Amino acid sequence: MSPVVGLVLGLVGVMSNNAVARGVAEPITPASRMPHDSKAFTQGFIIDDDGHWYESTGLYGHSQLRRVAPASGHALQRRALARRYFGEGLARFDDRLYQLTWKAGQVFVYDRATFARLDSHEYTGQGWGLARCGHQLVMSDGSDTLVFRRPDDFSATQRLPVRWNGQPVSQLNELETINGMIWANQWHTNRLLIIDPGTGRVVAVRSADALAAEQPDTADVFNGIAYDANADRVYVTGKQWAWVYTLGPDASQLGVDQRTSERCIAGR
Repeated sequence: MSPVVGLVLGLVGVMSNNAVARGVAEPITPASRMPHDSKAFTQGFIIDDDGHWYESTGLYGHSQLRRVAPASGHALQRRALARRYFGEGLARFDDRLYQLTWKAGQVFVYDRATFARLDSHEYTGQGWGLARCGHQLVMSDGSDTLVFRRPDDFSATQRLPVRWNGQPVSQLNELETINGMIWANQWHTNRLLIIDPGTGRVVAVRSADALAAEQPDTADVFNGIAYDANADRVYVTGKQWAWVYTLGPDASQLGVDQRTSERCIAGR
């Protein structure tokens, strides 16, 4: 999301954020860290079954789809978006990559290996975060509601209001699904939210305040969650952050014992 609109949307979400602030957010304690391109305005971050890392970056004139080398953070493969598009969330569904745009109402579909554009679909409203959820995709648009969509035509199938302590949680941003739970960054905070896909209830919260404090002055907000299912490892980063952080080996189990639906488990 663009820093230009931060003040406006920050005020819109202040009531929801105040409600969230009353909850307890335990700090994230990383197990290790790796370099990240501090010029990358990270909007989407995923790892595929082969261990390849991908990022969607934002900002007009700088938005790209990238395949990234984990050890260095350098881009190995790039596809630039036209200057009129602001890149947003990224998800993989089989051998296709789906990249949202912020205000253009377009999702682009690419071949995972070649980055050749295979298709595009329209949607209404803004595009923020995107992740695979079982046989569907789940999308955030900056509101307190997640939208489930079909991968073939991107049509909406269901909406899921998100609540923490009974209060709406707005500005849901980058998404990932891990062991059937929906993980979300919350824009303008350093919070990581773990959401039950059955009820929309936030069942766990973690704070990346300490990680954000390590970033250069040019860095923007905490945004970027990726899960390596083969290694059972969770990674987090931020927009123009200098580091990608590996979370502890038990991080992927956060909230799993409170899951009420298997809709976001692959193959279900």
